[in-house]
Amino acid sequence: MNQESRNQEIRNLLDLWQWCSRALHVQWKRKRKYRNGCLFGLTSAVNESQFGAEVSPYQLPLVYRDLSEPLFNDLGLLAFWEDYPVALLDMCLGCFTKDSPLTARLDRLRFAKQANHILDKLFKKMDSREKRYGIDWVIEGHHPENEFVQLKKEMAPLCAAIKKLIVGECAVVEVLGREVLAQGPWQLGSLPALSFVRKTPESLLNRANRLKLWLVAQEVLSQGLEEEQRLGALCDGLYRAITPSIKAAIESQGYTVDDVVDDVLNYDMRKSRKEITGNSAR
Repeated sequence: MNQESRNQEIRNLLDLWQWCSRALHVQWKRKRKYRNGCLFGLTSAVNESQFGAEVSPYQLPLVYRDLSEPLFNDLGLLAFWEDYPVALLDMCLGCFTKDSPLTARLDRLRFAKQANHILDKLFKKMDSREKRYGIDWVIEGHHPENEFVQLKKEMAPLCAAIKKLIVGECAVVEVLGREVLAQGPWQLGSLPALSFVRKTPESLLNRANRLKLWLVAQEVLSQGLEEEQRLGALCDGLYRAITPSIKAAIESQGYTVDDVVDDVLNYDMRKSRKEITGNSAR
């Protein structure tokens, strides 16, 4: 095993424990979770399951409806777990969809295994070491072998339990995977629309103002800008579109303009015009 693969395996184990741990779970909940890892994992599953398939993570959201059903079988799902266990767990917990039928069962598993002081200490020590080293850790960093061995030993029961639960629900995972793929094509650094809790209620702004902000976002998205330019243009356009009277209305209800802009970027701009002007808004 080369150094990069070793460090990635360790990182996966640490992230899985952060989800499970009673002491660390709050930190896990606050982490931003990106769906692009799911696209890699779903691609592994599809290419393993469908003979002759050589789809890339960039292509899969565009072509998955043309592939034979089911998209993947048990062996493909196993490949997803082996290659991208954290992304698979996040998807099965409903981090990228409205909900997941596996969430309750996974939470019961977590409650049963959430107390392990050895793993809590290992996480804090190894996670701190990686953060102190910096961005080149994955390629150049190194954890002591005794810590790696101990981490794998302590994590083995949890990993086996998660794997057994998820791999036994291939059809359910495929439904979740299709929901993730339906969110659209690959966008570097993009966030799934439903991976966060909204900062503002959808009814905060009236239909006219919601539509106004949505149209600003659609105009920017239609320009095909690079990621950094696109984000800058979106923020500039949205802040300019929020007039003093709209700002006053937002703040009178205890929210901020920043909250509204965040929700447009993370939620509303990915919706259809009908969703924006529908019954969810007043």
